[in-house]
Amino acid sequence: MRWLKLIALLSIWLFFFALVALVHLGISLFRLPGRWRIISRLARSFAVLMRGLLNIKVTLEGDGGHLGTGGQLVISNHLGYIDGFVLGSLFPLIYVSKSEVRQWPLIGQWLVLFGTIFIDRQRKEKIPHLVEEIGKKLREEANVLIFPEGTSTNGEKILPFQSAPFAAPLLAQAAILPVTLTYRRIDQEPLSETNRDRLYWYGDMEFASHLWGLLGIRCVEVSVKVHPRIETSHLQNSSRSRKELNQTCHAIIAGKPNLGDQRDLRDASPLQSASRPLMRQGGRSRPASNIPLSDD
Repeated sequence: MRWLKLIALLSIWLFFFALVALVHLGISLFRLPGRWRIISRLARSFAVLMRGLLNIKVTLEGDGGHLGTGGQLVISNHLGYIDGFVLGSLFPLIYVSKSEVRQWPLIGQWLVLFGTIFIDRQRKEKIPHLVEEIGKKLREEANVLIFPEGTSTNGEKILPFQSAPFAAPLLAQAAILPVTLTYRRIDQEPLSETNRDRLYWYGDMEFASHLWGLLGIRCVEVSVKVHPRIETSHLQNSSRSRKELNQTCHAIIAGKPNLGDQRDLRDASPLQSASRPLMRQGGRSRPASNIPLSDD
């Protein structure tokens, strides 16, 4: 069964490699608008097929009204590469990945074709370029997925979020959509410390052997909780706004009571007094201009 799944995976992968390359060519030849919006929808089709191949059953919770909407920054906790298949099957997405992956044979070229935004965490002077690239794709009505923990984990806790990427939705005046992933069962057994590493990919785990093990799993059950959108059009792109968005999204995704309450977010930070508003520009929406080197 694993070999059949592997052959099917490679066949789907090669088909979409060729398809996306042809679509890029057609977009360039006919000068079609919305390149990344189109590509993100092809990425969704690929993820749907991969989710079906791996028999991942998704239970959707919360507000699913924005699954087909574009121009959103999707923020999620991160447990491994399988997260991309799960979320990518629900939203048309452009991904953000670490820069090292770009050098991987074939996979790097594949990710470039799909518009992946690469982040070099060792060179903070490149953060403004990262923010501008995310903002550009958001303005083109493509959704961008960020895992602000900066790495995948074993699920025991959600790591602190990096603040700098939150400048992108402020720059583009785009909405933020927080999402919480919770894997429930593997092969009808509840997820636990004894079996989670069959699914989660983190630390120094080797990719090829983990993927081979994943192909041996018959069924995965996961809950995806889509939280209410956070609008940013009225906020200034300042260090304070970025950090408050960071803290708010972390609280929401981690499921912390009260800290994640968004009722006052339009007028104030939910992490501070309701009488202390987030910074605005004369009470009107205004494009942000300052891009951070780092807030961390």
